[in-house]
Amino acid sequence: MIGSAPAIPKIHPVFATQPQKLSTVSDEGEFDVEYKEGAFSIDAALTQQQQNSSGNGNTTSSSPHSSGPQSPQLQQPPPHGWTVRALYDFEGQPEFSELSFSAGDVLTVVKVGLAEGWSLAEKDGVRGLVPEAYVTYVHDFSISPDNQSGHTQQASVNSAYSGYSTTTATASTNPRNSVFGKRQLNRFSWFVTTGVEEFLLTGGTNSNGTSQGATKQGASGYAKDSPHSRRTSSVQDLYERSPPSSGGSIRDRPALGPHGSIRTQPGDKIIEEEDDEDEVTESDKHYIQSGPSWQEKAPLFKVRVHDPETKRKMVGMQEYTLFQVTSTFTEGVSVTVERRYSQFEWLYERLVNKFGAIILPPLPEKQYSGRFSEEFIERRRRALERFLNRLVRHPVLRYSDLLTHFLSCNEDGDWRRAERKFDNDRITGIAFFQHVYHPEFNVNEDGDIDLVERFNAHCKGSERLMPFLTDATLAYKEGISDSAFQYKRFGLALLNLISTSKDGIENQTLNDDLAWCWRENCNECLRLTKAMQTTAETMNLMAEIKQTHIADGCLPWQETIREHATPSTTYAPLVDMHTGTHKKLVEVFEKEQTMEEIDSETVKSRCDTVFNITLAEMDRAHDERVQDFQKGTKDFLDAQIAYHEKMLAHLKQARTVFDPPYYDNLANSPRFRSKYEKDLDDQRYQSQKPSRPVSAASVASVSNMVGGVVDGVGFMNGLLKTKTRTSAGRSIMGFWS
Repeated sequence: MIGSAPAIPKIHPVFATQPQKLSTVSDEGEFDVEYKEGAFSIDAALTQQQQNSSGNGNTTSSSPHSSGPQSPQLQQPPPHGWTVRALYDFEGQPEFSELSFSAGDVLTVVKVGLAEGWSLAEKDGVRGLVPEAYVTYVHDFSISPDNQSGHTQQASVNSAYSGYSTTTATASTNPRNSVFGKRQLNRFSWFVTTGVEEFLLTGGTNSNGTSQGATKQGASGYAKDSPHSRRTSSVQDLYERSPPSSGGSIRDRPALGPHGSIRTQPGDKIIEEEDDEDEVTESDKHYIQSGPSWQEKAPLFKVRVHDPETKRKMVGMQEYTLFQVTSTFTEGVSVTVERRYSQFEWLYERLVNKFGAIILPPLPEKQYSGRFSEEFIERRRRALERFLNRLVRHPVLRYSDLLTHFLSCNEDGDWRRAERKFDNDRITGIAFFQHVYHPEFNVNEDGDIDLVERFNAHCKGSERLMPFLTDATLAYKEGISDSAFQYKRFGLALLNLISTSKDGIENQTLNDDLAWCWRENCNECLRLTKAMQTTAETMNLMAEIKQTHIADGCLPWQETIREHATPSTTYAPLVDMHTGTHKKLVEVFEKEQTMEEIDSETVKSRCDTVFNITLAEMDRAHDERVQDFQKGTKDFLDAQIAYHEKMLAHLKQARTVFDPPYYDNLANSPRFRSKYEKDLDDQRYQSQKPSRPVSAASVASVSNMVGGVVDGVGFMNGLLKTKTRTSAGRSIMGFWS
C-alpha cells in the first residue's frame, strides 16, 4: 500500500460534541443520549454534526491523536452506505469510540463528516469512528446510488455528493501498478508538454489541493464549481436551457445541475466568487458548443500593420523598425498603436504559455542581416499583419486579455504594468483545461477517434502533395516576373531605336522633328515614330502591371499556400493530445473494475474535456482551411481577370493608334520624349552589342575560307602522316643497316 500514514485529523468528534442531552435519530430509532465528560456517544455526535452543518457553530478542539501539524485533507468522504477499503493500519482507542482496522480491510460507511476528517463506519458488525484519510473508495462508479433516471454519467456528477473531487484523491493513492500512476515514457510529446497528461491524472491539482499552472510563478487557485455562483448567469447566456422533461434525446440538451444551473463536466471548474475574483476574468473562461466548436464571445475585426518606420536611439547606435498597428471594429471604431518586433515576440511567448493546447500561427522569424532594407521590411510587415489577423480569427484568442492589451495599449507606463501582471498570470498551461466549459455528451464515448484518424491521414496526405502546388506557384510567380522583365526589355529596345540621337554621324537616327528618319519634315515618319513610341510605352506599362500583379495576385496566394503547406506538422499536437487521451481512456475501461483509488467517471469526464478541446480545434482548422482556400482561390482568379483585362485594354489602346483618323492626326503635333528614356542606360536591360549583319556573299566567302582551312588541315595531316611513316621506315632501316 502506501508507505507512511497521514496525520490523524485534529477535530475529533469527542471534543466537537457539547455536553448536553441530545435527541437523535439513528438506524435503531429515536432516543435520548446523555453526554458525560470523558465518554463519547455516537448518536450524540451524529446530532451535533447535524446541528453544526445547519450553522449552529463549529469547534476547533484538538484530537486525542494530534501530535504535530496536520496534513491537508487529501480526499473527500463518500456518501453514506458506500464501501471503503483501508489504506493503512489504524489502532483505534475504545474510549473515544474509534474503530480499529488493518490495511486492506473493507468497511461500510454509516455516516460521513461527524467532524472534519472523521466518519462513522462499520466492520464485522462493529461501528466506530475512522479517519477518512486512511481509507479509499471501492464503489462501482458505473452505477450511482443517486441515479434515479438510469443515466450514469449525469448521476455520477450530479449526485448528493457532487462535491467529491477525484483530483485530490490521487495525491494519496498512486500505486505503481495503477492506471493513473503510469505516465507516458516520452516526456517531450505534446500529450505531456501541453499538460494534458497531468490534467487527466490529477485534474491539475497538487497534493495540497491547489491548481498547478504551467508558469514559474507557482500554483494558481483551484477553481471550484458552485451551482449558486455566477455560472448560471454566464453559461446560460451561451446555452439554451431545456427542461429535463421536454422530450427528445438527452444529447440535444445541455446537462442541468441543481436549481436548473448548467452543469459541465467534472473536469470543468468555475472560480469561487470571493476567493479568486481577481484571479480569473471572463476572458479566462472558454465555452465549447455543439459540434464541438468554440463559442465566439466577441465579434470578428480586422487588423492592419502599416507605415513602418526605422528609428534610431543611443545616438544612432541602435536601430529598430516601428510598425503602426490599426484595429478596425464593426462599429467603425479604429484603434492605432505603435509596436516593435520585440513586442510581437512578447505577445507570442505569452500566448504559447497561456494557451498551450491551442494551435497558434507561427511568428515571422528574426533576421539580423539586411533587416532594414525596404524589401525585408515590407515582407515582415505583410507577415506580421497575417499573424495578427490569424490570432484575431481564433474565437478564444480574440477576446484574450493579452491580445486586447497588445492591440490597445498606448502608454509605456501602462505597458510595463501590464507586463508584470501577465508575467504573474497563474491561469496558464494546465489551468486552461480547468476553465473550459462544454455540454455533456458533446463527443462520442470513444472521443470520435475514427474522425481524428481520418483527420490525421488527410493532413499527412495533404502535406505530401502540397510541395507540388508550392513549387508550381513559385514557378508561376517567377514566370510572371521574368515576363515583366522581357516586356520591359522589349519596350526599351523599341524605344531606343526611335530615340537615339548621340554624338557622331553614325548615331544620328532622328531628324530635327525627332522623327525616325533622315529626311527633314517627313510627316509619314513622324506619325510612325509617335505610334511606335506608344507601343514601346505600352510594353513598359504592361511590365509594371505584371509586377503589380505579382504583389497583389501572386503573393497572397503564395502566402495562403505557405500557411497550409504542412498540415500534418502543424496539427500534430492536436492528434498527439487526442490519441494520448484516448489511450488513457482505454486503460480506464480495461481496469475500471479493479480501480479503487479514483473515481473513473471523473477521469472519463476529464478525457471528455480534452476531446472537446481537440475536436473544437480540428473544427476550427477545417473552417479556416475552407475559408482560406475559398477566398484565396477567388482572389487569385479575380486578380488574374483584372490583370489580363488591364493588359488587353492597353494592347487595344496601342493598336488603335495605328488606325485612322487617330493615326493621320499624329503629324499635327510635335513629338515629345518618353518618360521611359531614363531607363535606356539601365544595364539590366541592355544585351551585348550584336555582330554586324553580313550579306549572303560574305557568308559564302567565309564558308569558302573555312572550307579551305579545313582542306589545308587535311592535306597537312596526310603529309605529316606520310612523312612520319617514311621517317620511321628510314629509321628502322638505318638501325639494321
